[in-house]
Formats: sequence, structure tokens, C-alpha cells
Amino acid sequence: MDYFSDKVVLITGGARGIGLATALLLGSRGAKVAVSDLLTEALSEAEELLGSSGIERLAVKSDVSRFEDCEDLVKQTLDRFGRLDVLINNAGVSVVANFDELKPEVAKKLYEVNLLGQVYMTLAALPALKSSRGHVIFLSSVGGIRTPPTSTLYGSSKAALRALAEALRLELKPFGVHVGVISPGFTTTDPRKTVMKGDGSPRPIARPPHDTPEGVARGIAKLIEKRKREIVLTPLGKLTCFLQRLSPSLLDRLLLGRELKN
Repeated sequence: MDYFSDKVVLITGGARGIGLATALLLGSRGAKVAVSDLLTEALSEAEELLGSSGIERLAVKSDVSRFEDCEDLVKQTLDRFGRLDVLINNAGVSVVANFDELKPEVAKKLYEVNLLGQVYMTLAALPALKSSRGHVIFLSSVGGIRTPPTSTLYGSSKAALRALAEALRLELKPFGVHVGVISPGFTTTDPRKTVMKGDGSPRPIARPPHDTPEGVARGIAKLIEKRKREIVLTPLGKLTCFLQRLSPSLLDRLLLGRELKN
């Protein structure tokens, strides 16, 4: 029997990109999937796609930066499926800008979604996950291991998730709950993904991708099934980790050189 057969998986930011790819993959392996998102149209399209793929699903419009939304999302999942085995904290936004270009309200929004949103969702889901001896998964980033220039907010929020996971893993070990972190590199993104300039206006995504949502989804499945602590994806991501340990000053020069070229 597949590990995910009859498991109940809740994925935030699940209507597009990595979240949707993960829902499709785990659903194809027998999981029952609840997805949440803020975009009504994308959520409706995702629900239709999951349904046409024969996946038992629930789609809920929800804002992870509101604790009451997180509580309601978990309640609807439990009401529908009766249990919760896996929480995948995927919802997030991105800001690409020099630090001195950032507006305070943009910084507040990013941390509310990328950090507090993950805290709120995990708090809301924890009783059910303790009961199932399940999994809490955080979507970090290679940028959370070493943050490049112009990604100060995004990278620091992802680094915080890694620190959160390290402490939470120890707290939840007695309850049999697995805490895992996956760190993708630049990934092919849905054009509706929220990427902002420092003033909050939309910004086109210029960096070339090194992975696909489907590739990240396979990494998430492995992280859960093998109950791993962390997986860093792509050769470039692994090289970044190696250089950060070996010679941070060399990595400084490489990152600065890349920014000058851009």
C-alpha cells in the first residue's frame, strides 16, 4: 500500500505552483487533499483539476495571516475528512528590492504571511497532528540558507522557518510528530504568484528557474515519506550550502557578481 493512501493532507497556497503540484502528486498516490488559497478563481480551477483527476478534495478560501481563518480551515478539513495527517505550510509572498527601497507596510505583509502565517497554521493544526502522529512541513528556500542581495525580507523569513522547525522538531518528538523543511531554489512559477517591489507593486520574475513545481512536489513527498529533517533541492542549492560552510566570503563575491550582472 502507498504511504499516502487515505492520508489527509492540508496544503496552504494550494491552488497554484508548488502547492497545486503537490496536491496532484499526493492525491494521485491516494491522499485526500484540502487546499487553501486567497485567489477565488485559481482555487476553483484547482478544485476542478483535482476532481477531474479523481482526487477526493476540499478547497477553501483562506488567509493564513488571520488566525481565525487558520482555525476554520483546520475545522473544515476535520469536518470533511475526520482527521489530519500532514500540514504543508506552502503559502507565501515574495519581495525583491534593495533594503532601503522597502516600505514598512510591505515588510509587515511579507512577515505576516511567510512567518506568522506558518505559525498560525501550525498552532491551529497541532492537536489533530498530535492525534495522528503526523507531519508538519515548512517550505523554506535556498535563500533561507544564504540570502542574496535584494531578497532580505524573503530570505530572512525563510531562514526563520528553518529555525522554527529545528526547535519545534524537538518539542514535538515525544508526540511522534515529524517536522520537516524543504529548501527549493528558483522554481518555475505560476504567473499569478505574488512577487512585489519594495513599494508593494507587482514585479516581473526575471531570474531563470532551476526546478519545476513538480520537482519540488517530489521532494516534499520524499521528505514526508522518509520523515527527513531537511531536503535541499537542485545542484545549485546544494552548492550554495557547501560554499556557505566552506567559505562564506567566496560566496559573498559570487552573489555580488551575479547582482552586478543583473
